[in-house]
Amino acid sequence: MRRPCSGALARIGATVLAVLLLTGPARAELFRVTSIAPGMSPFVVNTVIAKVVNTHVEGVDFQVRATGTATKHTLDAAQGRVDFLFTSPAIHAMMASRTGPFATITDAPALEQNVGMIFSYQIGPYHYVVRAGSGIESLHDLRGKKVFVGPPGGGAADVVLRVIEQSTGLTPRDMALQAFGFDAAISAFQDDKIDVIVLPSNVPSPVIQQFALTKDIRLLDVDMEQVTINARRGGTINEIPAGAYGRNHVNPAPVLTHGGIVTFSAGLHVPEEVVYRVTRAIWENLDEIHGAAEWMPSTINRDLALSMIAGRLHPGAERYYREAGWTIPAPLTFETRD
Repeated sequence: MRRPCSGALARIGATVLAVLLLTGPARAELFRVTSIAPGMSPFVVNTVIAKVVNTHVEGVDFQVRATGTATKHTLDAAQGRVDFLFTSPAIHAMMASRTGPFATITDAPALEQNVGMIFSYQIGPYHYVVRAGSGIESLHDLRGKKVFVGPPGGGAADVVLRVIEQSTGLTPRDMALQAFGFDAAISAFQDDKIDVIVLPSNVPSPVIQQFALTKDIRLLDVDMEQVTINARRGGTINEIPAGAYGRNHVNPAPVLTHGGIVTFSAGLHVPEEVVYRVTRAIWENLDEIHGAAEWMPSTINRDLALSMIAGRLHPGAERYYREAGWTIPAPLTFETRD
């Protein structure tokens, strides 16, 4: 039997390759999505968005990574190392003014302009959680205690430390601040290795529900009359109902605290067409998003989505909203420092 010559084999191989390219599944482009720890509101939001996008947006593959801080994620997105992310107006403001963790980054104001919002939502109230038998009954009792306020260099830590100082006069030197990430802090509180943990999360928070399964917990009131809420940075006043976490939640009355507006955003390096299709998938499949958690319908909705535009909309998101007939308010602008 005659064997095909090498030229014939090459032609056959080329034909097979062409058929595979034409008939094989299209390869999706991978996009990096960052969030904070599992169980926290932004992780739930970003995870359900990833599921919706991966199901309904052909050629786009979202992979969620839940490590690090939102401040680091925002800087990474501005530098093109992260594609989609959870961030906040407060982080945009710190970048523009070179304050907080961006104080030594000379090009932070320019980098801030490289991130565009897709929609905004409430991260939920900050829960100041202690064990009911710890003897800690107010923020004034935090002196000398092991306290987790958020990861070092993160936006949450900056907010919480400012609130504690305004309402009690206590500074970081007065407490044993715990330099953990959210995951490690959650484990440490569960194991009774720290006294206080502060977590921003919508109610009911899965993490705090887990605490209440094994221990009696108390949520500390924040004296909001003493606290300056910067609405231009997304600050809000929130209430956590009594008994929100079941019979082991010992507060007899609602707790007053603070919260914040945050955003689902993208680096401006992400193509407009991709963000347009992602934005459309989010709003056309809102029922799937709302089914992810009982607090989701009051968190991601049309009324809140453009309530505060941090810096700018991503052009792809803006295109969707204009085509869909949404009213687009003027974005927040932030004081910059050269």
